[in-house]
Amino acid sequence: MIDDRRTGSHAGPVSGESRVLVVDDEPVNLALVRAVLGGEHVVFEAQDAATALAILAREDIDLVLLDVRLPDMDGFAACREIKQRHGEGFLPVLLLTALADQESRNAGLEAGADDFLSKPFDRKELVLRTRVFLRLRAQDEHIRKQLDEMRRLDQLKDDLTSLLIHDMRNPLAGIDGMLWVLRQDATGDTAEALDDAALASRHLRDAVEDLLKIRLIEQGEMRLARAPVTLRQIAQEAVATLDGEAQARGLAIEIECDRGDQLITADAALLRRAVENLIANALRYTRPRSTVTLWVQGADNAVEIAVADRGPGVPDAYKGEVFSKYRTMDQGAARQRRGSGLGLYLVKLATEAHGGVASVEDRDAGGAVFRIRLPRVAS
Repeated sequence: MIDDRRTGSHAGPVSGESRVLVVDDEPVNLALVRAVLGGEHVVFEAQDAATALAILAREDIDLVLLDVRLPDMDGFAACREIKQRHGEGFLPVLLLTALADQESRNAGLEAGADDFLSKPFDRKELVLRTRVFLRLRAQDEHIRKQLDEMRRLDQLKDDLTSLLIHDMRNPLAGIDGMLWVLRQDATGDTAEALDDAALASRHLRDAVEDLLKIRLIEQGEMRLARAPVTLRQIAQEAVATLDGEAQARGLAIEIECDRGDQLITADAALLRRAVENLIANALRYTRPRSTVTLWVQGADNAVEIAVADRGPGVPDAYKGEVFSKYRTMDQGAARQRRGSGLGLYLVKLATEAHGGVASVEDRDAGGAVFRIRLPRVAS
């Protein structure tokens, strides 16, 4: 029995050469494959499934040529075992078979085989199919390495986010406190400048808090503090937070309520932050001397808050992406609507955390309507 035989004079794999395992109980077939592939690849040989599995356990094999008739195990079962043991990554298995009926081919596909070579096989076809599947394996490895690098970079980004959040929260609180102290005795232009500084500081603090909430939700570390609350209450508190900014922009915020006093079980602070983001988004784009409207509606099974603005609207091509992370609209007709790409993403996360849906649609006579629809009963 030939249990581990490599062609050529090399004791180990040659750099740049692929490693092919051929499993066949006929020495003639082993010799033929060795003669055809040995000049281009490192060839390992086994005459039964047990030996093949042992080789796979200790060697980094790139492709398996597997006979369907082996002395110790059915070839289909051996193929299934190889695929299960290999785990992640693409290890192509080509079945060498004299069985040409469709039932046998179906059995091979069900076992995980990637292709077939009919016995007696053509030498040129053996070379070409081997090259094709080795190329596919190389591409799979390349893609996996790129994904690993993306995960590494994503982790670095998360670590940087955590560092920024940790290092910015306390200094921002100190800035807010100092601005409040200075504002007590300020008048005229100085008072106005301090108000502008306080507003900018609050926006920065809100952005930091949004980053924190997003990270906690994404990692599944945020537990919702659910309690009975009405959407009217959430809407009123959100409007109160942003009313001063609206007035500074020469805008008004109105609330229209229809059955908005129905109780839901929700994390009021998280939902309020989501509504604040929708209002802030609307204020950013609404035309001067116009109104941002909040519609609070209730039904038997669901409740809804809609924030309507009089801005440039959202082009149809962007409606499916506007709630995506870091997605901003900065091309073509959407050039007028830009942002950090985090505010609406938090809206989406907060809504989905409550079992709801966030959406956007056009508003009659121009503008956009952003909706948060939630079930009345916690999901």
